[in-house]
Amino acid sequence: MYEKAIHNRLYYNKPTSQYVIINITMLRFLLLFFSVLLLFSCQRQAKDQKAQQPAERRIVVSLYQVKSEEVPIEYITKGYFEGERDVILRPLVSGRVIDLFVDEGSFVRSGQALLKIDPADYENSVRQLEAQIAQARANYENLRATEERRRFLFERELIAREEYENIKTQLKAQEEVIRSLQAQLSNLKLNLQRTTLTAPFSGYIAQRFVNIGDYITPQSQSFRLVTLDPIRFVFQVPQEYLPYAKQGSKVLIKVEPFGDFEGKIFFISPTADANRLITIKAKLSNPEGKLKPSMYGEARLVTKVERAFAVPERSVVIQGNKKVVWRIKDGMAQPVEVEVIRQGEGVVYVRGDLKEGEGIALDNAYVLQQGMKVEVR
Repeated sequence: MYEKAIHNRLYYNKPTSQYVIINITMLRFLLLFFSVLLLFSCQRQAKDQKAQQPAERRIVVSLYQVKSEEVPIEYITKGYFEGERDVILRPLVSGRVIDLFVDEGSFVRSGQALLKIDPADYENSVRQLEAQIAQARANYENLRATEERRRFLFERELIAREEYENIKTQLKAQEEVIRSLQAQLSNLKLNLQRTTLTAPFSGYIAQRFVNIGDYITPQSQSFRLVTLDPIRFVFQVPQEYLPYAKQGSKVLIKVEPFGDFEGKIFFISPTADANRLITIKAKLSNPEGKLKPSMYGEARLVTKVERAFAVPERSVVIQGNKKVVWRIKDGMAQPVEVEVIRQGEGVVYVRGDLKEGEGIALDNAYVLQQGMKVEVR
């Protein structure tokens, strides 16, 4: 009985020990499997996260190397052009217009006929006065013959002195009548010539105020005649800028769309107007006639010269109330605050913490930020 019990105990304990060993082995295998699986999963997740991370952003820019130069600082003011000669022509006699020889826009030379007034009345008056002069001369000849006869008789004491002096007085009076009639004839002939209105100087017909058939008088406007070369530019400046505008000094005049012209100051008003501004006039050549009276432009007076950097306009960015350019150094963008002292055609002149030859961003400057990496093309 005892041996059988021991045999049974051994028989049943043996499988239990094997099961325990098997379970431990399986547990270790499972732990190792899950550890490897977890490690692989973590590595895969890290790779996925790394793949999902965006690449570092780089802005592509082109560089512009700054260079300083002397820049004139200017006072700019608007003005207008006027002709050196700009007159309204009026006839010197009255009458009906029977012919027009020029029209608006025509260039005329000094002495050229512009219009014709009917001369019939003036021609008749001339003929009448010529007839009166002829009669007066005939009367004068009769008186002169009478004076010679009476002088002959007076010298022989055949007539009294008083009779001789009377005929001499009549002769002198007739001479004065003839002179008066001749003066009147000269005036009538002059008025007859004035029935043709001529240009007093060479220029352009800016306006025509009459038509054929109009009755005009010396008070009637007929033509506006202007000269274009040279032409004047009129502008005004405050008193503080008067030292920069002297007679004979040059002034730059900008006119759209023709560009810049150079004029020379020839007039400075001795008084200021109600706005305390002084009127200045400059004269400039205009051989092609591009500039017209009453056109406007900008006068630029140089007040001083400063040294500044000329940079393209698109390289200057507005940030709030500041203006900056982006300096590119070691592949990174750095903002540099600048002051614009003058603007030109696509170029601005600035002062700031810049050095000769430094590169600033030209393209995409408006998207740059402090410390942003850039790629220079």
